[in-house]
Amino acid sequence: MKKPYYFAVLFLLGISIYSQNKILISSEPSSILIEQSDTKQILNFDFLISNQSTDTLTLQRIKVLVFDSQNHLIHTRFLDNNGTAPSILLVPNRHWNGEESNLIFNPFSEYDNSFALAKLEFEWTFNNSKEKETVVKTTILPKRYQQEINYKLPLKGRVLVYDGHDYNSHHRRFDYNFEPIKLLDLKSNFMRYAYDFVILDANNNQFKNKGESNSDYFGFGNSVYAVADGKVLYAKGDHKDDKNFDVPKLKENPLELYGNCIAIEHKDGSVSMYGHLKENSLKFKKGDLVKSGEEIGQIGVSGSSFFPHLHFEIRTDITNAAEGLPSYFSNINLVTGKTSHTIKSGLAETGNIIETK
Repeated sequence: MKKPYYFAVLFLLGISIYSQNKILISSEPSSILIEQSDTKQILNFDFLISNQSTDTLTLQRIKVLVFDSQNHLIHTRFLDNNGTAPSILLVPNRHWNGEESNLIFNPFSEYDNSFALAKLEFEWTFNNSKEKETVVKTTILPKRYQQEINYKLPLKGRVLVYDGHDYNSHHRRFDYNFEPIKLLDLKSNFMRYAYDFVILDANNNQFKNKGESNSDYFGFGNSVYAVADGKVLYAKGDHKDDKNFDVPKLKENPLELYGNCIAIEHKDGSVSMYGHLKENSLKFKKGDLVKSGEEIGQIGVSGSSFFPHLHFEIRTDITNAAEGLPSYFSNINLVTGKTSHTIKSGLAETGNIIETK
């Protein structure tokens, strides 16, 4: 079966190795996708920066030049050390000891729709322990993501996108180069394009009373639906709704993070994953065929969950090396006060209140 990420030509980040300080920079993942909203082009990727010398390095400046399809310079942005609270401090891991690697989340991730984003040239400035400066340049050639399947929102009614996958989202900021994560054999960001969806009432409240019990939440026990036709690859439904999971088990099965969950493979090879489902609520088992819009389970609070919500993501597979994929929904409206309008792109963003149409 074809995998959707095979359809994209793998545009590799230009790798620069400077003999003096031996700085190696690569993109993660190697295939950089452009996610499209109604108003923005979004680049959700990371840089793995490796200091292959024995010296200590500090990142002083990041600059990016953005070009359109005609190779015209459109934007220039930077983070540097200027000012009393310099913008470079927005990058938390700026220091490399000898022979050390750090993951940097791309800080220049959003651009408007007024041009066809074609190329980004990054310039990285480092100082060593003797304040000697080294500049490394890298190039990104992204490709617009083309979704082949018509996805429908996996919930009905009014929904808050509690956390999506923008630059500040915890789904985006999953550091798989962090040593405790590496020890679990997790090699990539499978939730790079994930959502946390929360059911709201007509007044946009998430819960009644004080929200101290699961049943206070309007979403607890609400139905969850398949976003498209497919075959169940994984189904687990006997975890308690107690917000707990077994961390060591992630090495063998990364889906343990989500407690009760279902993973469904679709005709293009993409996999939709629905997490934190309610105990004993699953309607299907591994190997079953599912139709778009069929109820597959209910919202719970199993696994790594702070409160009742649905964790949803599209990914390449269910292994420890899975990568996330974008998803657009064909049936959502954006609610703004007493009015609503269709989200043409189908992309829900963090903080949006949406509803099915």
